[in-house]
Amino acid sequence: MNNANPISLELIAPCGMNCALCSKYLAYLNDLSRPQCSGCRVRNTPCTYLFEKCTGINQGPTGQAQFCFECEQYPCQAIDRMDKRYRENYSMSVKDNLQVLRESGLDSLIEIQYQEHRCIRCDGLISVHNRKCFKCDTITRLVEKRGKEY
Repeated sequence: MNNANPISLELIAPCGMNCALCSKYLAYLNDLSRPQCSGCRVRNTPCTYLFEKCTGINQGPTGQAQFCFECEQYPCQAIDRMDKRYRENYSMSVKDNLQVLRESGLDSLIEIQYQEHRCIRCDGLISVHNRKCFKCDTITRLVEKRGKEY
């Protein structure tokens, strides 16, 4: 993993979302006065956005699956809905992220995400939600990721 990579292992949510690329997390990281979040795992709470009623991640029979792809219910309707919404609105796929996690591991996903979302101006992270670097206010667009055009 790149030493300059600011993405922490604990910022990869069970659903495959990289909290380090979320506008609310970037607002938290850069101490901006707007809605903030410190990340799903960091708060050490069950995922409230996607898995309020999930029996696989929040209350699975063996405790908890670390990631959705480890769950016997994967892919469920909730993850399919989230993936569709993120593909359409933010040019990102949580299911693609989970596929990389399954095949190549966490370090690989983090390095890929950093290379795809780092700001070329200041090396900060670009939000998946609004394509903005919260560190230097650069707005950019991503054209290609892992061979898929968005």
